[in-house]
Amino acid sequence: MLIAHRGDKIRQPENTIAAFEAAHGLGACAIQTEIQFSAEDTPWCCGDEVLQPPLGDWKRPFHQFSDRELCRLSLTAFSHLVDWARRHRHLDWFVEVDETSLSRLGERAVAPLAEQLPEGCESFVLLSRDCHSLRLVRSLGCHQVALKVRNVAQSLSAEVVTLAPDYLFIRNHRVDREELPPGPWQWVVYEINSAEEAVRWRDRGAHHILTGNLPLLMRSREASDVYGF
Repeated sequence: MLIAHRGDKIRQPENTIAAFEAAHGLGACAIQTEIQFSAEDTPWCCGDEVLQPPLGDWKRPFHQFSDRELCRLSLTAFSHLVDWARRHRHLDWFVEVDETSLSRLGERAVAPLAEQLPEGCESFVLLSRDCHSLRLVRSLGCHQVALKVRNVAQSLSAEVVTLAPDYLFIRNHRVDREELPPGPWQWVVYEINSAEEAVRWRDRGAHHILTGNLPLLMRSREASDVYGF
């Protein structure tokens, strides 16, 4: 499975409905987006902790912007993403909450996300580096969770094995062994932006590839049988 990092960010502004639409049009099976929180603690789709307002204003931390200001910046609120996803139920979503938001808001960083998801929805996966937050969202009814690990050894720790996340995300250069070890999870390697790399990681045990160049990898998959499809 190819996961589009922030949608089709090659052709559209990343983390926007336009980027999600473009990724869907290319045939993506899943999309990953990051969440930042406004001054009112509203979740928005954005990967930047600091934003540059228009008109030459100074950069400010995302959480200092009001919802009204963010609307003028043409960003996508998480609630709008959920509404759009209801009409595209075959897509899976990986929704990442970063450590800065978790340290600032605690449970208020994950509870609002779980509450906005449709009841019984299994297409949304909360992604985080924090095991406690992932246990919390499970208790709130979010059926699937994904954990970002810093290295392969962390995946073998008691904390991770006990959590048994559905997915483990790992950066490609953090893998220090020839094959990814099996477990009760699926491995996602990021960020992979060439067909050759994707094939190598499949052979090393990756179940999914997070890519920032979805158009290239989709063309490569369609143009050859190198993926074995």
